[in-house]
Amino acid sequence: MLFNSYAFLFLFLPLLLLCGKLAGLYGACGLSIVLLIFSLVFYGLWGLPFLFLLAAVICVNYAFGLALSRSSAGPRKGLLALALALNLAPLVWFKYSAFLAQNLAAFLPLGQNFTAPGLPLGISFYTFIQIAWLVGVYRRQIQPEGLARHALFSSFFPYVISGPIVRYEQMGPQFDVMSGPTADGLARGFALFSMGLAKKVVIADSIAVYANAVFNAAEKAWPVTGAEAWLGSLCYTFQLYFDFSGYTDMAIGIGLMLGLHLPENFLSPYKSTGIVDFWRRWHVTLGVWLRDFLYIPLGGNRRGKLIQYRNLFLTMLIGGAWHGAGWTFIVWGALHGAMLCVNHFFRARIKGSRLEETLSRLPFRFFFIALTFFCLNFCWVVFRAASIEGAGRMYRAMFAGPFAADGAGGTLSGLLCNHYFQDWQAFFLLALSAVIVWCLPNSHEIFFGRKDGSAATPAFRTTGWWAAGLALLAFVSLMLLSRQSVFLYFQF
Repeated sequence: MLFNSYAFLFLFLPLLLLCGKLAGLYGACGLSIVLLIFSLVFYGLWGLPFLFLLAAVICVNYAFGLALSRSSAGPRKGLLALALALNLAPLVWFKYSAFLAQNLAAFLPLGQNFTAPGLPLGISFYTFIQIAWLVGVYRRQIQPEGLARHALFSSFFPYVISGPIVRYEQMGPQFDVMSGPTADGLARGFALFSMGLAKKVVIADSIAVYANAVFNAAEKAWPVTGAEAWLGSLCYTFQLYFDFSGYTDMAIGIGLMLGLHLPENFLSPYKSTGIVDFWRRWHVTLGVWLRDFLYIPLGGNRRGKLIQYRNLFLTMLIGGAWHGAGWTFIVWGALHGAMLCVNHFFRARIKGSRLEETLSRLPFRFFFIALTFFCLNFCWVVFRAASIEGAGRMYRAMFAGPFAADGAGGTLSGLLCNHYFQDWQAFFLLALSAVIVWCLPNSHEIFFGRKDGSAATPAFRTTGWWAAGLALLAFVSLMLLSRQSVFLYFQF
């Protein structure tokens, strides 16, 4: 079941809200039971074997959590190491075994009969959630509060499949005091959900048609002009943005409807002035997780600049591999690791100087936003490509030409001679995406205000104008739901 499906919108969600409202009359305990049941049903609809695996992971981790909370200092490190290994084992098997077997077969005389296991939905996300919980118990920052509570925290359906990657410290206190849907929560939740649904269905799925056409052509070694390659890469860059941003809005919106506040995961990442800034804005909860459980344990910046750059690079390399089992993701992680090192080096060199003050002014900020976006778009090519060869063909078309078909000159028909862009819709969607990304506040600013406490423009209000605009967005989205598609981050 998808958030962008008729079954979810007209059956699952209304029934959940109704049961949640009734269960709220019995306090947080009754509402917890309802949320747990609905979460297990939601996940189970993707396949019972996946649900059994999730249930096993929850029970095993809770048992380890109890042991860690009760054990003395002596065996605790060993218990934690064993628990982490048992969490990573299913992830490695389901996600990386086929990739490892394929690459081993290229160097060793092994057979090619390995059958890849299916990838359980959300395994990357709930594995990271479990690891953070175990480390919190090990550090005695949190205490296990019952198997049912741990099961709800680990399987709550808005975030278990594609994030945000939550911490128990963020959700546990809310589970203690939740009382069900309220008028304000429903208003804000439905509004944010509708906005996210429109991002996904109206923009991301529409622009995906053009991105897929170009990348699939490059994968099959069909002709792609330079203009088509650039437009195709831009289409994917915005598709991924609105697909993931849309999912995040919908997940946070569902939480608001139920009286829960999920952590923000998207803070205008394409407005970043550098790669360091980007990773504080894009998939915020993943960036924080990588910092806390990879970068800092590796040594962080405590042992000199060279070690810091090594740790940055390794963290992003592992972060790239987390996204998928393939050389394209590893290359993408390496590119981001290298760019982070360069960005940190540059920031350290100018820190406290007059040059830093000069470069922070508005004209230079626009330049650095444009430069950062160019680097991001460049890296998204290998992230999207199905193979290194396909990415190479895209890069050759983008940078080696020919920019137009031979003999076509600079005419539009020559630039787009392969008919991947046959109408005006792609250009309209790209222009609309650019306006939303760079000229409007993000969803968090619209609904919760800016970091400095000021209100955004526009800011959400429970007025007739807002209701009419959101109703129009919802209507258009519902009309387009027939071309149902999964969210991009489901594959990770």
